[in-house]
Amino acid sequence: MQFHEKITPDERWLLIAILIIAISAFIILTFAMRNGHLAQFDHSVLNCFHKMKHPMLDNFFSSITWLGSMWVLLPLYIVVTFTLSHYFENVEKLLGIGFWGAFLTTYALKYELERKRPHFFPSLNELPIDPSFPSAHTSQIVAFTLLIWLIVYNGSSLFNTLLTGIFIFIALGVALSRMYLQVHFPTDVLAGSLIAIIWSCIAILILKSGVLT
Repeated sequence: MQFHEKITPDERWLLIAILIIAISAFIILTFAMRNGHLAQFDHSVLNCFHKMKHPMLDNFFSSITWLGSMWVLLPLYIVVTFTLSHYFENVEKLLGIGFWGAFLTTYALKYELERKRPHFFPSLNELPIDPSFPSAHTSQIVAFTLLIWLIVYNGSSLFNTLLTGIFIFIALGVALSRMYLQVHFPTDVLAGSLIAIIWSCIAILILKSGVLT
């Protein structure tokens, strides 16, 4: 599906299916997390990252993790929205719904669920003061890169292939960094990714329905 083209019935149903699956997966993940069913999984994954410790990786993940921070994303959001709005219609609406929806949902759930940060191994940096679940860095960077990709992608080409690879590298790098730095559980990162997918689908469905146009 290309953002600037009219959505087809098949694409609409595909988005609805993805939305339902993502919401269901998030509910199941949250229930399992709250009841301790994934504690062993969280510990095992963080243990693997702890064993990977290396100065080069320390520097890499400590740097790339900032790309998921609002200190970086907010000014970038403003610049990208202003720039792309000259070439694509409804960019500010798509980003406004998808990105800010993911942001607000993530923080609302953080303080509703009040999960403490990981404590299995020493963190490379100081632990953030906000609750752990879901990962805000992950939801923010996944929502941002996914929505920008949906806006600018216009078919198979070398440029689009490179752009897709860059976005995947950035989003995956930030997600992995949260676990490598020992500031988030794997389930936090999964939850953040699902929230980003949910709100990206919601944004497209609302916009393509013509409600805000």
